[in-house]
Amino acid sequence: MSNDREHRQSPPDFADEDTKDDDQMFKSAALPVTDDIPLSGEDDDDDNPFGEPSVQKKIPTYINELSTNNETPSDVPPVTPNVVLEPQLSTPVKQDNELSSRGSSVSSSEISTSATQPVQSTASLESQSSTSAQVSKPIASGTTGITTNMKPTQKRSDEHNIEIAVSDPTKVGEGMSSYMTYRITTKTSLAMFKKNEFSVNRRFSDFLGLHDKLVHKHLPLGVIIPSPPEKDTLVMAKVKISKEEAIPTDFIDRRRSQLERYLNRLARHEKLVQDPDFREFIEMPTELPKSTSTQAFSSAGVLRALTNISQQVTKLTTKTSEQDQWFDEKHTFIVDLHTNLKHLYNHFNTLFNQRKESAQALKSLSTSLNHLATIEEHTLLSSALIELANVQDKIEQINIDHSIKEYTIISELIKEYISLLDMVQLAFQERIKIHQQWLNAEDTLRKKRETKTKLEQTPKGADKLPQVEMEINEWEGKVTRNKEDFERISISIREELDVFEQTRIDDFKKAIEIYLKQLLEQQEKILEIWEMYLPEANKINI
Repeated sequence: MSNDREHRQSPPDFADEDTKDDDQMFKSAALPVTDDIPLSGEDDDDDNPFGEPSVQKKIPTYINELSTNNETPSDVPPVTPNVVLEPQLSTPVKQDNELSSRGSSVSSSEISTSATQPVQSTASLESQSSTSAQVSKPIASGTTGITTNMKPTQKRSDEHNIEIAVSDPTKVGEGMSSYMTYRITTKTSLAMFKKNEFSVNRRFSDFLGLHDKLVHKHLPLGVIIPSPPEKDTLVMAKVKISKEEAIPTDFIDRRRSQLERYLNRLARHEKLVQDPDFREFIEMPTELPKSTSTQAFSSAGVLRALTNISQQVTKLTTKTSEQDQWFDEKHTFIVDLHTNLKHLYNHFNTLFNQRKESAQALKSLSTSLNHLATIEEHTLLSSALIELANVQDKIEQINIDHSIKEYTIISELIKEYISLLDMVQLAFQERIKIHQQWLNAEDTLRKKRETKTKLEQTPKGADKLPQVEMEINEWEGKVTRNKEDFERISISIREELDVFEQTRIDDFKKAIEIYLKQLLEQQEKILEIWEMYLPEANKINI
């Protein structure tokens, strides 16, 4: 037990010293941001994202010509690690190490004094699974902290066989008691559902209630759970008191799009799509029980408040830092990415606001040109001015359309990933909490054993020994369970982040491609408008 204690004396601490008011970062597009925060960040090391492994000496490995069949070398006897982890994929060894390791031999003395280096060939990602893969456990006898120097790989299929569409936002009721419902249509070929296509109606609070249930069930397991759009009480109050024809359709349509993104992210997650609450949410035709825990605050806001409290508790209970270099580097990257995405989101909001002002200026210019054309005595010049006013009207509409598409394609994606990164940090925080529970159980167990030792040395303490021994057995079980929970959530977070990174890169790549295509189409339309106007301008003959 002392060895385990030695590995865990320093629990991780990811508290953010420069915590900002998140609500301030999400200002409306109508409020331009004037603070210019310089972008900063460090380049990731793609070849070795986990840093230097905390091992004292590598054992020469043997890789034969059949390495592509995922065979591990039989010449190297396994070394029993200090910590037993759950199944997880190990990092493949580079091919250039294969040549240098052939022909070498490993003595038993070398194995007993050095840490193991996991060896696995580069197999197809489609053939790997988080439930059947081998576990890599490079724990050196002289290291501190639990270090697993490998990158897990989770199977991620491009064909999810489920698509969810959110449509038909409808106002139900009148006054402040009214609410909006959305039509959720699911098309799927997954066998877990009774039908291939079905539809249900859900209100916004149902989405927040679903998120709350998923967080309580899956966050302690290290699952990164997507967040629904935040509750906007002020805008919704305007919607409730507005008549049907005066409802702000831009806000409603934007929320509809965000809810659709949210449900499809849940559906693409291999664990969350099988959750009974999620399946009931999209499949049960009747109304869900009214969720009361999301009436006053948005779910994301409550989670942020809980995170801040948890971080303060962690600061009070421990001042040590993370010993697993992989988690330390990943957390630093997540925090930097989160900060820079907020900065980028605010700049896109500023750009959106400026483009709205530009569109308004073009509209005013068109009006002035029309007024000038009405008093112009020269017929051809008057006609050219009228056509020029029409050109400005067309360009104004093109710019408005492009601005809306830009917001939908880029800004909403950035905001969505800001919320996702909030959930990633919550998963990291949950890992810290479980680690602290493990340490507390260890402390209690140590005190119980000290009490038993004192009773054994006292003649009058014989009657109390059975009770103390029962308590020791109970706390030994708690220590074992907490240790397993910590190892389990560490592996889960690694797997989740691996899929998260792949998805993030794919999402931004697709978004940038669509955005560039929209830019090109916008410029081509504007060019075509000016080319059509050129003959009209050439007719002017003074």
